Amino acid sequence: MLPPNPSDDQPEEAFGPGDFRHPGLSEPRTKEEWREYLDYVLPPRPALLPLAVYEQLNAEERHLHNAARAAHHSALVIVRTSQMQTIHHQIRRRMMTNAFQPAGARRSIVLDGPATLGKSTLVKTFAYDFEHGLRRNHPDRFEKRYVLDGRLIDYTPVVYINIPSQATPKDLSIALAQYLAQPYRSGATKSDITRLVLENMRRVGVELVIIDDAHFMDLSLKEGKVVNDHLKHIANHTAATFIYTGVDLKHSGLFLEGTGDSRATQTAGRNTLLHITPYRVRTREEKADWVSVITAMEEALVLYKHQPGTLVSEWKYLYRRTGGNISSLAELIREAAADALLTGAERIDRTLLDTIVINEHAQSTYDAMWHEEPLPPSPEQRHNLEDEDGQAAAG
Repeated sequence: MLPPNPSDDQPEEAFGPGDFRHPGLSEPRTKEEWREYLDYVLPPRPALLPLAVYEQLNAEERHLHNAARAAHHSALVIVRTSQMQTIHHQIRRRMMTNAFQPAGARRSIVLDGPATLGKSTLVKTFAYDFEHGLRRNHPDRFEKRYVLDGRLIDYTPVVYINIPSQATPKDLSIALAQYLAQPYRSGATKSDITRLVLENMRRVGVELVIIDDAHFMDLSLKEGKVVNDHLKHIANHTAATFIYTGVDLKHSGLFLEGTGDSRATQTAGRNTLLHITPYRVRTREEKADWVSVITAMEEALVLYKHQPGTLVSEWKYLYRRTGGNISSLAELIREAAADALLTGAERIDRTLLDTIVINEHAQSTYDAMWHEEPLPPSPEQRHNLEDEDGQAAAG
């Protein structure tokens, strides 16, 4: 039964906070939203009923069951690829190296690569693992809270900032302040806000700062020095390890300023540049890695008529469709799973995949190169390749 119409003698929040919130995740902007990300539970994988039982479900039961399957497919699965594991290891090693260094700027990591390759997912997954590890090993830190100058101080080991377009150094300091719930007076200067932020970061125990989409900062040659000076100032006055992600950062003002031989900046001297790239299938090992990603996604499907191994057997086709881009692969499989549910096909095959239009970059690349092999095999493995359509084993 619907509640009565609102009236003057009813509270404004008749339902209570959160009742209209979208059930999915959005990019965190504050420490509270970051904690929601850490606590978020993915939609569970529904049990695959015997087909005869599924077909006997009444309309309401089938609707609920299919809604649960749709939610599971929408979230799908984050595949911890070999590339992700390698970069996580490098970040973990850098944090260990930085932990008890003498005062001064710690060495940072810059994760560079084309758009939509999963850089944000990679760094958020690392931060997720890192903070959950702290929760297990130091639960007392998360229980202690105190009030200082009228504001709550609580343990905040991770800061995650997503940079807005054309952000200035002051915008970055404001984003840090908003994340930490640090108040500042109206009209405060960049220096005032930065000072408050640095004091707060020290008090709440920040150990890891992720600046995502750093290419959105104004890193032009004209403004690059200003940005670099600001980043250097923040890094000089916190013991945290910084990770920057972005597109083509190597050739941006984050690494270059001015002209000639002097263009390399101090920021460049303090950063390790790591590259994230699309998958390649030139060697047997690379092929096996690509197949393992497809296998993990295919095993996550909950479809009644899908034949296991169908997507694995299409590994070359899927490579051509996506250019080896894991985000495009996940998009294609999620879209296909949704279509299999909507139409009642309950399977994903080449015919269905051909009807799915994904992001323009992947689609235009496939339209231009659909007839080509992904990449030529190395000479030593030519004799051992499977047939044209795949039949690849992960080993």
